[in-house]
Amino acid sequence: MYKTMVALDMDGKVRKPQFELDSEQVVTPPPVHYIQFKEMSDLKKYNPPPGSADLYMAASKHFQQAKLILENVPSPDPEVNRILKVAKPNIVVMKLLAGGHKKETKVLPEFDFSAHKYFPVVKII
Repeated sequence: MYKTMVALDMDGKVRKPQFELDSEQVVTPPPVHYIQFKEMSDLKKYNPPPGSADLYMAASKHFQQAKLILENVPSPDPEVNRILKVAKPNIVVMKLLAGGHKKETKVLPEFDFSAHKYFPVVKII
């Protein structure tokens, strides 16, 4: 989801809040090793730096990998099924965005949390 958000931000499709964060509840992101986070977040180390299409394609591959792993879980519990309901449509959406679908539109994407509490399905309209 991180690469998806970076790519959407690069394309100017993320509405940023106009207020300070003070006493709101903030959900802790899933743990990531610091070295992996630094590698993911430092786009300047690449020559040339990746564009949003590259990040969308990488995000699509990550969603695909999650789908493949979770589909092989024997007797999946409801949590696994909820994550699959997020991963499957996000694979398609990321591939569409990587191909330039709706690149020129100023309409912001929607994040649908109805399938999972923490991981949204990205919708482009």
